[in-house]
Amino acid sequence: MMFPLANSTQKSCSKCSKAFDCNIQGGCWCNGYKISAETLKKLLLKYDNCLCEACLKEFASEEVNI
Repeated sequence: MMFPLANSTQKSCSKCSKAFDCNIQGGCWCNGYKISAETLKKLLLKYDNCLCEACLKEFASEEVNI
């Protein structure tokens, strides 16, 4: 069983509606992905909130910062 991280927020993906934990205040996993400025602009226009990791991976560049 996985437990939510401290300071994390349960969110629903704006693309697929899957539930996931967002920990933006404590260094969220999404900060490890490179998203080009152009792609980020398109995502912000299309989706009203965060994406789950699976959906975000579709838009991330092949080079991942970990």
